[in-house]
Amino acid sequence: MPITHLSEKGQVLIPKALRRKFGLKPGAKIQLAEEAGRLILSPVPPDPIAAATGFLEGTFSLTADLRRDHQEEIRRERKVRTR
Repeated sequence: MPITHLSEKGQVLIPKALRRKFGLKPGAKIQLAEEAGRLILSPVPPDPIAAATGFLEGTFSLTADLRRDHQEEIRRERKVRTR
């Protein structure tokens, strides 16, 4: 596990091997988070929307789910009206 130093200005040097591994280039954004007493650094993708595209892979269809829910709602309403 690499160890680095904090400069007087609060800057941290990320070792070259880790910069390469995570594709960090000069000017890249990094998110800082605290978790269970630890400081977590995570790379922020240049385009978060493009990075999130396609994360719901498979046969998922929002349109089909909405139609199914709507049909179920219509059935429930008809049952209430016939009582």
